[in-house]
Amino acid sequence: MPRLLMLVCATSAAFTGCAFRQSLDPAQGGVDSVIPRTATLPHAGHRHSWMLPEAKNEDLLYVSNVYTITVYSFPKGKLVGTLSDFEKPYGECVDAKGDVYVTDSSFGKIYEYAHGGTKQIKTLKDPEFVPYGCAVDPTTGNLAVANYSDASARQGDLAIYHKAKGYPKSYTGYDFYYYYFCGYDPKGNLYVNGLNDYGENLEFGELSKGGDEIKNILLPNTVHYVGGIEWDGQYVAVGDGGPNIYQYTFSNDQATLEGTTSLTGAAQVGQFGIVGSTVVTPNEFLTNSGSGPVLYFPYPSGGASTQTITKGVFYPFSSVVSPAASRR
Repeated sequence: MPRLLMLVCATSAAFTGCAFRQSLDPAQGGVDSVIPRTATLPHAGHRHSWMLPEAKNEDLLYVSNVYTITVYSFPKGKLVGTLSDFEKPYGECVDAKGDVYVTDSSFGKIYEYAHGGTKQIKTLKDPEFVPYGCAVDPTTGNLAVANYSDASARQGDLAIYHKAKGYPKSYTGYDFYYYYFCGYDPKGNLYVNGLNDYGENLEFGELSKGGDEIKNILLPNTVHYVGGIEWDGQYVAVGDGGPNIYQYTFSNDQATLEGTTSLTGAAQVGQFGIVGSTVVTPNEFLTNSGSGPVLYFPYPSGGASTQTITKGVFYPFSSVVSPAASRR
């Protein structure tokens, strides 16, 4: 679930012994504002990036935490590496080569890492904005970044970097003010969600392949929170920030709900990762008392989780899977 939540912003939240804010808006302090004062932060400045040698030959699960990206073998969930030197890495996405992109909201940059690598192989600048979710176009290699807002907490945008290089082209949508997550379908159509300027109404839109504007789309069901967007192999899967992932088809600027996956026990889910019959979801706050784990669920059937990862996890926000070269 994104760190600014439509209902959270309008609801009082007080937890005994913890310094939680009512708003999770990064413009109001971001994730540091909602971590208990008693928590020990594994700040990037106190750690170094590392990766086990065998990681390059395995499918890898990348999980963004407060200051680090933790990397696990997939599906086993063994901790095989940690990437450091971040300050609030919110979004992640993977390209056709298996390279992983990480958006850093505080630094206003997007970093690219090779599959199983520990060094940044490319850095894209996004200094005027607070980047959140990202996605890579499977037809062109373009990189899309949903910018929550600019550095002064004004209106954000959807930025697209041609071939994941250089400076981006900016797109905005009617009634969009904050942009959170985005995802491509196999044809290169891009879907994005966010909130209006009051942070009350969820917005959803499509930037069609070759298009020059984001067209607003009214979803046929109620979506309470802003969640991740991903192509699941058949449908566009859209998270409801918590226990549900919805599957949609789109035609003529209209959405059709094709199915619902309910994740029993999931809470505050941000960007999820779907691989075959499994969906991996981070749980930033599974309970009011602290950081939640990363959970595996059957997909699209949903139900109870089948696996839990806690080692190295600290307020996880996004998860993606990068396949080994032999599986691409």
